[in-house]
Amino acid sequence: MAYKVFLVDDDRFVRKGLINLIDWEGCGFEVCAEADNGEDALEYIQANHPDLVITDIKMPVLDGLELIKQTVETKKSPPNFIIITGYSDFKYAQRAVKYSVDDFILKPVDKDEIEETLKKVAEKKKRKLQVDRNRNNILATTAFNELLTEELEEAHRHDCMKKLNINQTTGMAYMIIEINNIIVNVAKLRDIISKMLHGEHYHSSTLFRDHGNNRIGILVKSEEMKQFNGNIIHFSEALKKQLTNSLNTEVSLYIGKIINNPNDIKETYDTAIKALQFKYLESLESPIIYGKTKVSNVNYIELDQTIYQTLFEYIEENQPSQIKNAIDKMFEQFQDKAFAKDAVKTSINRVVHEVIKTIQTMEGDEKNLSFLQNMLNWENKPRTLQVIKGIFFDFILEAAALINQLNKESGTVHIRRIKKYVDMHYKEDITLKSIANQFFMNPVYMGQLFKKTYGMYFKDYLLQVRIKEAKKKLRQTDMRVYQVAEVVGFSNSDYFVTQFEKITGMTPTQYRKKILRKMDEMELP
Repeated sequence: MAYKVFLVDDDRFVRKGLINLIDWEGCGFEVCAEADNGEDALEYIQANHPDLVITDIKMPVLDGLELIKQTVETKKSPPNFIIITGYSDFKYAQRAVKYSVDDFILKPVDKDEIEETLKKVAEKKKRKLQVDRNRNNILATTAFNELLTEELEEAHRHDCMKKLNINQTTGMAYMIIEINNIIVNVAKLRDIISKMLHGEHYHSSTLFRDHGNNRIGILVKSEEMKQFNGNIIHFSEALKKQLTNSLNTEVSLYIGKIINNPNDIKETYDTAIKALQFKYLESLESPIIYGKTKVSNVNYIELDQTIYQTLFEYIEENQPSQIKNAIDKMFEQFQDKAFAKDAVKTSINRVVHEVIKTIQTMEGDEKNLSFLQNMLNWENKPRTLQVIKGIFFDFILEAAALINQLNKESGTVHIRRIKKYVDMHYKEDITLKSIANQFFMNPVYMGQLFKKTYGMYFKDYLLQVRIKEAKKKLRQTDMRVYQVAEVVGFSNSDYFVTQFEKITGMTPTQYRKKILRKMDEMELP
């Protein structure tokens, strides 16, 4: 983890010069902030606890030496200091030594000299940190992750439990902490949480596990909840409030089953992951606790087909108000039917991919959509359902406008509606002529336009749709062949068999037997 360095100099060009001159990362540091006077610097140091302060001496309001003096005298654990100055007066150096300044460097700054000093400071801080974070803490974290993710032999599992040093702990629970709407550095997040749990000079080991995408898990132990009388709900509410205020964004907490036996750590971990699936069903004002949600189970299902069809109809017609209504109904169904978080993701992505496919089919370029990347990357950082809905709505509106423009340019608006009509009414007795009449088009022109748009003749597409549905019926039902023929739009079962064999290379009966045989083979040990 890089140490935080704070630059203080009344000359902006000096500060920027230092930032560009020094290989901060290579020296183990990162610049966290700057100030142009000692008074502002003192306020920042008191509030933010940088690891190192590099300061000039001569500055307005409060000079560098007085800044160091006040910091050392008032702060329990002051940062390290390096002075960079153009004043070589010996009395300044004497005072710097008095306050244990790490180095006194004269301007103009020599790159090698200051980088050597930085590396020495980093090494000094590293040794101090190692006192607090000793070998036992590292072993405990490794053992913790093994217990959660691997099938261990009894002897090894027992050894891992010993390394955790929680044999006497009761009332534990695994908690997943999720930071919404911003990107957070995981290392910094760990540091924030550890300091919240154990204070400025924490020595205890917090057992962490990184879940990716702004999510981090911790095992909350009874000793960390002492001030809350061991009540994990009160503890988690306080932690949530502190994190929300510290990061200035919405924070979600998911808590697994509370356990009284360290041997059940895997159970509380698994149930915390299950609690995460309730994210879009519960208020994020409070932690989501497994077993204490409004609904007992989430559903891994898809949206009703009619919602998809209605939304795409409004997209093609470019009706913003109707699009909004359709999206409102879509997100209402997520709630009404208790969609799991992953099921919501699947439903949204299905619409996005279909929209992109539509634009590509119309020879448009989806990259022209300004909201495209935001929509494609919406899963990369957690967001609340309301924020996701806003991103989705903006993308759909922009896509609808582009599709409408492409429709006008290509003249395929009617032919696309005809294709959708066929997709929905393939069971009926429809012909090129009957649909052309219904859509007030010349049959010959409609046939040519359909071929140009979709690369196949109308009758071939209709046959393709019917055979596709027939295959689904043969796989999923025990209907007889003549019944399948009838429900997918064939009035003559013999003609159906002939066309099915022509397209698939086998009769409907042979197709069904082949599918059943594959299923039997999959069930064999």
